[in-house]
Amino acid sequence: MLIRPMSPRDLPGVLAVQQLCYAPDFLEPPAAFASKLDGAADTCWVADDGTDAMARIHAYLVCLPVDAHSLPALHAAQWRRPAQARWLYLHDLAVGPQARGQAMGPRLVAQARQQAQALGLQQLVLVAVQDSVGFWSRLGFAEQPLPTGVARDKLASFGTQARFMAAEV
Repeated sequence: MLIRPMSPRDLPGVLAVQQLCYAPDFLEPPAAFASKLDGAADTCWVADDGTDAMARIHAYLVCLPVDAHSLPALHAAQWRRPAQARWLYLHDLAVGPQARGQAMGPRLVAQARQQAQALGLQQLVLVAVQDSVGFWSRLGFAEQPLPTGVARDKLASFGTQARFMAAEV
């Protein structure tokens, strides 16, 4: 599998992987993905089979440079990159069935960590959903209290089981 930057032409494949990986409440609309990609193309990646120009997407990671006020709620159709980001927010990681068992999740997170270092960010942050705390813990993330300035309703948009987690870059 080849990891490369996500582009707008990848969105149909990204949405197809999302459908395979998430419960209906977590499926974000195309406009939400497009807005995030438009504002953070340098921090979004796909893993594809590398076969040709129409390569099939098997996994993706959407990350956003954020501060406490710019963390998006789930399904937010509009997102703007802040002038001074503090964290790299891992908004959405999905690995389709054909890519499982190939360490695509850890490889994509390593890509994010490298980019966070290049951007001068100190932490990776995320909202763990669908009982994924164990997965994220194995990658060095730990549950954290919600940082000052983060609107509680944004975390609440991910459901009552959502957990805010962070890892050092």
